[in-house]
Amino acid sequence: MTRPLPDLAAALAAAAASVEHPGPFIPEGALGPDFPAARRADVELVLSLPFQRLMGFELVRITRDGAESRLRLDARHATPAGTVHGGVLYGLLDPAAYLALLPHLPDGANASTHDIFVSVMRPAPIGADLRFHARVIRSGRRVAFLDAEARLGDTVYAAARITKTVFGA
Repeated sequence: MTRPLPDLAAALAAAAASVEHPGPFIPEGALGPDFPAARRADVELVLSLPFQRLMGFELVRITRDGAESRLRLDARHATPAGTVHGGVLYGLLDPAAYLALLPHLPDGANASTHDIFVSVMRPAPIGADLRFHARVIRSGRRVAFLDAEARLGDTVYAAARITKTVFGA
């Protein structure tokens, strides 16, 4: 049985407004004192990408220990069951992990995902303030391994293991 979707028109209007926002996208104090200044432009670029902006993906903080970001779930993220669409979680766990990796990359290096495994453990309710927590497990010269989770409080709603190829260093 399906439920009526929340106010989709209002959610889409908010999404459109977020895409038109010119930035900057890094909140004051979000980059820890150990965050490399040369990587600030990379963070800004990740947060300015149309998909992240359309979804409402926001940075909370980045340190060498990891990254935290957030997503306020609304109708644009909904399934007919009134929960977040799994593709939204898949699509945002990856940039959450990339943000955690940035302070670990050598100057001039970048990274691209070559493997991602996501488990959705429970349906996240529309209206929730979902938090993404990501950390680097290991970062080498050519490969980085990361974990990312989507949580409400201490409850994990989705978890990802992500492998990225490091290049350009």
